Amino acid sequence: MSKEKHSEHKEAAPQTSEQTLTELEQALTDENEKLIAEAESLKAENEKLHKTVKRMQSSADKSDSYLNQLVAMKNDFESYKRRMKFNAEQAKSEGAQSVIAKLIAVTDNFELAKKHLEGDNLKAFEMVYCQFMQILNECGVEEMDVMGKPFDPLTMNALSKLDRGEDNKDLVVEVYKKGYTFGGKVLRYAEVIVGA
Repeated sequence: MSKEKHSEHKEAAPQTSEQTLTELEQALTDENEKLIAEAESLKAENEKLHKTVKRMQSSADKSDSYLNQLVAMKNDFESYKRRMKFNAEQAKSEGAQSVIAKLIAVTDNFELAKKHLEGDNLKAFEMVYCQFMQILNECGVEEMDVMGKPFDPLTMNALSKLDRGEDNKDLVVEVYKKGYTFGGKVLRYAEVIVGA
């Protein structure tokens, strides 16, 4: 009986090994299929991630492009503001120069009238004239002091030359019309007679 049991046992053992082998193969096949399914799922997820990265990169590129455009527009606007401020200041200055140039013509009339007045009339007239000149000075107008100075073609117009001795050669000997500056620029050239 022990031989029979032993032989049965031998027969049963190969079946168990075979059965275990089949179960193991089945388990490995199942595990392999599971891994393949996971790999395909990961591959699909990876593709989705690549597409998402591309979309994000495209969005980032667009964002950078918009940011660069915004910076350029900001710089253009700052330049525009500076230009407009400069133009406004220049227009204001040119407007003031235009009005002041007309007022300076009035000073010539004051100078002529002053020569024909005397006494109390002259004093009252000089008060008005001084006030007028003070207002011009406050606006930035300055009278050029050219009498006895060397002739300067950048600030003066020579009407003629007169022989007033060797000491006065090339010096201003008479001022026909006073010259004025405004903001460092010549507003009106002094009209002078120069010693010869």
